[in-house]
Amino acid sequence: MTNKIKLMFGVVALIISSGVISKELKLTAPLEIEADQQSARLNENVGIFKTNVRISHGNMKISADYLEAHKRDELGEDKQLLIATGSPVTFTAKQEDGTVIEAKANKVTYDVATSMFTMEGSASFTQGGNVISADAIIYDRAKQIVSSQKNKNSKNQVKTVITTGGENKP
Repeated sequence: MTNKIKLMFGVVALIISSGVISKELKLTAPLEIEADQQSARLNENVGIFKTNVRISHGNMKISADYLEAHKRDELGEDKQLLIATGSPVTFTAKQEDGTVIEAKANKVTYDVATSMFTMEGSASFTQGGNVISADAIIYDRAKQIVSSQKNKNSKNQVKTVITTGGENKP
């Protein structure tokens, strides 16, 4: 096995093992949304939230400039799909082991039923000092899997920075 392949498997193992899935994955906490403005397209079951949008769902917090909250039967048991945009949208979640996940992107889609996050546009994902940045990042909170990729025509490669403990501290 080449060193690059070993490093790649090491990065994936490090990211997966550093975050312990919360017992609250199937969150029983209510989904709370606050914003400066709210409107709804009642015939489509879509709530629209604008300016200083803050979303709380158990130990997760999302901040955005704009949010569409879709509620439809075909979306599954929890039926909500949140599509947030901002400059940037930020996401934080405290894991059971005390580590904090922080992510940001220009657009974040959160499927409440599957606990799946799709981050697009200048996306970054940080956990335990390790950082992944890419054009797009998908975080499957249920399976504790993070995957990232560059856009087809982008020159930006996926970048991962792993802390080794020997970094210079100011």
